[in-house]
Amino acid sequence: MSSSFISSYLSFYNLLSSSLWSYILIENIFYVFIQKAFPIPPHQVLIYTQVFNTTIEILHSIFGLVRTPIPTLLLQSFARLIILIGIVVYIPQSPAIYNIYTFSGLIFAWSITEIIRYSYYVFKNSSILKYLRYTTFIILYPIGLTSESWTVFHSYEYTSGFYYYFLKYAIVLYLPGFLSLYSYMFKQRAKVLH
Repeated sequence: MSSSFISSYLSFYNLLSSSLWSYILIENIFYVFIQKAFPIPPHQVLIYTQVFNTTIEILHSIFGLVRTPIPTLLLQSFARLIILIGIVVYIPQSPAIYNIYTFSGLIFAWSITEIIRYSYYVFKNSSILKYLRYTTFIILYPIGLTSESWTVFHSYEYTSGFYYYFLKYAIVLYLPGFLSLYSYMFKQRAKVLH
């Protein structure tokens, strides 16, 4: 494949992903500020978008289309997939996914991060997007960590057996995983915004 084809393909993928996350953000704003509640079942577009992005980005890394390390992709995706597949899909009765404040905080943090990230990949010459890409994570990552942890913690009582212990173990991994991603982003920030 030619480099111009790969570049066009990646631009299309990133533009599509930015658009999907923009839709998720707008949908979240609608439910939080107008409806004051999430629909049942909630977050369908969010689930499909995250699974789509996770799958495609791992393939991009495997085939060398991007330089993102696979462990970084897996670490970032793991936490989100625990929430979306492991709780929203697997434990739909958990009240944590209907908490308008915590779950919407999670969606705000994820969607704003992804809109900026994917837009930056499309418009790499934009100094504003570059600054936002390597600065907004300072606030958005802790919001995401707090919201994700709250969601997992408040879903324990709706599961049992192996999955109960899996969630207990997963939440213990949140802090080291967060610290790893957070420090990685600070290193990237120092490199890019020197």
